[in-house]
Amino acid sequence: MRPIFLLAAGWLASSACLSAEEVPTTYQVRGVVKDLQPQTKKAIIDHEEVPGYMEAMTMPLRVRDPALFQGLKKGDRISFRLNVTEKVDWIDEIKVLENGEPLKLAKEEEALPDLRPIAPGQVIPDSTLLDTRGAELKLASYRGQATAITFIYTRCPLPTFCPRLNSHFEATVKLLKNDKDGPSNWKLLSITIDPARDTPEHLAEFSKAIGADPAHWAFATGSLRDITEFTLKCGLRFWDDRGLIQHNLRTLIVNPDGTVRKVLEESEWTPEELAAELRVAALEEKN
Repeated sequence: MRPIFLLAAGWLASSACLSAEEVPTTYQVRGVVKDLQPQTKKAIIDHEEVPGYMEAMTMPLRVRDPALFQGLKKGDRISFRLNVTEKVDWIDEIKVLENGEPLKLAKEEEALPDLRPIAPGQVIPDSTLLDTRGAELKLASYRGQATAITFIYTRCPLPTFCPRLNSHFEATVKLLKNDKDGPSNWKLLSITIDPARDTPEHLAEFSKAIGADPAHWAFATGSLRDITEFTLKCGLRFWDDRGLIQHNLRTLIVNPDGTVRKVLEESEWTPEELAAELRVAALEEKN
């Protein structure tokens, strides 16, 4: 399965937009619990293939009621229902099929807790990337611009992950462009965490497919080493799981002087919030 542009096209077409409350498409899935996060209403599940929708992978899945975690523990083999609309996804009807032993962390995960991601007030590290033309792109070139940086990959299947970040960035661009008295020194940058597949040529096609305005919203790739080093400094974890990328979410708002203004976790923030932060940061530079 190659879900490259399907989700992007879905949220682009306004005539096909679905309400978050619309009846979802549902899938019956089985998997193994790797971790439970009741405070964020998420379970990390190593699940089987979802035919016609998603390949087998390990990923965080949301519940609407954390009480569903009662009686579950790491290592349990479970069945559950995956519900997906155009904008949201969640699981329910969780049943334990077999009790299991707690799973050990992967070597990559064992090394990550000691990392100290960049915090607000610190200067964002420079990194050398490639733009959609294949030309060198240095983050230092964004000095003087209020900038939002996020991390995506084009094949990301769940609507509350990369597709929501893309949608939020698109809406943020519209809000700032429609502010006729607002600043013009602002940029958005989406960096892929799947550089092997998201080549400059592919990102150029993807950017065009989702209607990104290149004057304000850029996409970048680079070497796996450079991207990994930069994302770790930003507090983002990602790894390749059977050909698909698993990751958390981070969006950084950077002041024109290169200092981090704010870090937005997950995808629960709004375009209005991001636009307001960029507007203030850009105007502060002008003053």
